[in-house]
Order: sequence, then structure tokens, then C-alpha cells
Amino acid sequence: MSTLRRTKIVATLGPATDDQATLVAMIRAGVDGVRINCSHGTRNDFIRRAWQAKDAAATAGRHVAIMFDLQGPKIRLHESTRRADLGEGDQVRIVGDPTARGATSALVVDWPGVVDAAAPGTSELVIGDGAPRIAIAERTKGALVGTCVIPGTALPRKGAFLTHAQVGRMALTDKDRADVRTALDAGADFIALSFVNGADDIRELRGEVLGSSTRIIAKIETLAAIEHLDEIVDAADAVMVARGDLGVEAGVSRVPLLQKQIIQAANDRGKMVITATQMLESMVDSPEPTRAEASDVANAVIDGTSCVMLSGETAVGRYPVDAIEQMAAIALDAQDGVTPLVVEGGAIGREEGRTTAESVMRAAVLLAREIKAAALVIPTETGGSARAAARFRPRRPIMALCSDGEVARQLALEWGVIPEPLHQRPEEPIEALVERCLLRAQRGLDLPEGSRVVLTSGPQVATPGATSLIAVHRLDAQG
Repeated sequence: MSTLRRTKIVATLGPATDDQATLVAMIRAGVDGVRINCSHGTRNDFIRRAWQAKDAAATAGRHVAIMFDLQGPKIRLHESTRRADLGEGDQVRIVGDPTARGATSALVVDWPGVVDAAAPGTSELVIGDGAPRIAIAERTKGALVGTCVIPGTALPRKGAFLTHAQVGRMALTDKDRADVRTALDAGADFIALSFVNGADDIRELRGEVLGSSTRIIAKIETLAAIEHLDEIVDAADAVMVARGDLGVEAGVSRVPLLQKQIIQAANDRGKMVITATQMLESMVDSPEPTRAEASDVANAVIDGTSCVMLSGETAVGRYPVDAIEQMAAIALDAQDGVTPLVVEGGAIGREEGRTTAESVMRAAVLLAREIKAAALVIPTETGGSARAAARFRPRRPIMALCSDGEVARQLALEWGVIPEPLHQRPEEPIEALVERCLLRAQRGLDLPEGSRVVLTSGPQVATPGATSLIAVHRLDAQG
């Protein structure tokens, strides 16, 4: 059996991937999911790229998940703002109304609520990618007064970010709602929600996708999200460590430990977690990553991230296929450092399984470990049993046999899970279905004759929520 990479790869689509041959090559090189960034492009662009990805996945013979990443609420400096070259220690006035008194000598933020939302003494207005950065000292006469702590140039229409904003989440924007409809029309498997502050934000989006099986990813990129991390992870189907805006708000120095905290919170709850932003940034222009970037990717893998994600490296970079190959190689070499959730005495996991399926999977993973099984074989209707097994980070591959193509695509991003189609035939005896499961696993994983596998099922194989049986099978020449 060849060595299988367990940490999955998400690639952002863009102009560099619009060539179909390039996209097919990327998928063959290791892409498990594609991201469509709703901050760039039109509805037609999004739908076209989603279908291109599906066609490329079919050509490559792989299941590839489709993710739509919503833009979320954005604030910018108003177009009336005059250029300001700010030095450290400069005093700055900030207003949210271009017609306000003294606006011509202030930074005008295109958000009328900015003055009331700021927390003087705590909030900072961050412009661009982090410079200039202005510490808010006081609120006075319809304006904010602050001090520049990181020098830089403020320009009209430049993106901005107010840290520790004292407001609830700005509701899904009209653009977000339109993009959600586009995502559903395009058959998106995941929708990622930007600037999540609490569980209510997840529930708001879930109301928009009601009736679909699309899964929701919470992007953790604000300090408010860190403060409410546990409730957000509980409410979402998956989380993303969105290191770009998180670094802007929290400060770059805090990102490494926050990343570990987010990954740990997701792993403890058995939720998929994606680590993103500048992972192989130098490969936008270079055919090889830096040693520091390789270490960054490896550390995320060792921390237990489910997926690593590329952004500009594949969307606009000169070497999108090379970036995937490098990412796959680094993740494969680093995965031996991933610690299965095993403690002394043979117990698996930091917590007892919260559901029957998790408890069964906990036992199945331990059994596979003790008998040195070649794989876990899990027929699944909804994907829940395969996710429960992935939670424990077993060293054996998890083959998820799915009767639904959408479930298979969603499972393509789960750590260590290899989704394969398997449709139950009408009136098929369970013994015959089990034999087909074993044969599919043997062929799909290239297992030699005599290998032992652990097979889980319910009273009827692949019945939703009914996994309760564990069996050990030895593969013969026919499976």
C-alpha cells in the first residue's frame, strides 16, 4: 500500500487556474478542495469556476470539495479622505461622516457607526495590511482621537479594520446573501463565513442555507471570535484559521499560539479545521518555497490541522501546480509527527465520545491500532461516522464508502478520509454488500491479500446515525 497523505489541501481558484489543463494537473498533484473567493469576481465567474472544478475533478478521477468564501462586511477609508503620511506618535482624528465638522482634516471611515463602535483605550484602527495602525485614545464631539503606533500611508478607499469593535456582527451583507444563493446554485459543498464574532452569526447563515446539506465553515479572524471560540466551534461544521485578518487585529506575534489554540479547539470537538494565509507565499513568484514556509506548513500539520490552504499561490501565482506538489510533499513528510489521540493505558481521545457513533468509532480506532489493521472501512450515508473516526487521528487510512456524491466531496477535506462511491443495490443482502465494501477497500487502497481491516456498520449498512457494529475481516484474493 502506498503512503497516503492524511492532511488535505485546498487551493484558491483564480486567473492562474482558469486553464482547464492546469486545474486538472493541480487536482492530480493533490488538490482535495477548491476555494472560490467571493471578494473577487462576479456571479458568472463563481459559477464558471465551480463547474470547471467539477469537470477537472471528473477528469482526474477524484472527489474534490467546492468551497465558497463569503466576503463579509468590509470597511474602507472614504473616497474623500486625503492622503496622509503618518509617523509614529502623530495625533489623528477619525470620523465616520464625510460631512462632519473638521472632516477635511481627519481620516474619514466609510462607516457611520465607527465612532460609537470604538472602545477608547482598547480599539485600534488598522489600515491596509497593518500600517498605519492608530490606537484610539478617546471619543470626542462626534470623532475619535488616536495616536499612530505603526507608521504608514492612509489613502482613499484603502481597506480598514477596527479592532475590539463594540457592536454585534454587521448582518450578512446584501452581497453575502446573493453569493450564498450563487453558492447553492453552483452546488457548493461548503460556505465559509467571514468575520464571525459569535454563534449567532453561524445560525444566521444556517438560516440562509436551510434545506441544503451545504456545510458551514466559521473563519476565525477577530479577537471577538477568539473570546467566543468554543461556542463558535460548537455551532459551525468546521473552522478556518484565517491568519491574515487575525494577524491584523491581534498582531502578527500572537498568530502562532492563536493558531494552535484554534486547531486544538476544533480537534477536541471533532470538527474539521483549515489553516490558511501565506503558507507558501513566496511561490506566487518562485518555483520553490522558503525553508521557513516549509516549516510553517509542517507545524500546522503536526498541530493536527485537517487541511492547509493556498490563496494567491494558486489564484494568481506563476507556479500553481508546483505549489500543490510542494505542499503535498511537505504535508506527507510531516504527518508522522501527528500524535494520535492516545494516552497511556490505551484510551483514545481527550474526552469520551459525545454520540454513539463517536463512541463506536473510538473503539474501532483503538481496535485497528491494537491488531495493526491496514485500514478502517466505514460505509456512511451522511459522513458522520467517518468524521467521528477522523477525530481520533488514527494512523490507518479511513475509507469512507458513500452512496451520495455530495457527502463524498465533503469528506474529501476530512483528515485521513478517502471517500469512495458505493451504492446499495435494491434487495441486496447485507452479506453481499459487506463483500463489496471489502473489495472496494482492497482495490482502492491497494491492500495485499491477507490484510486485516476493521469494518463498521449498523444493522443496515450506511443507515444514517445507526453505526453500532465493528467487525474484523481478513482480505482474501477476491477481497
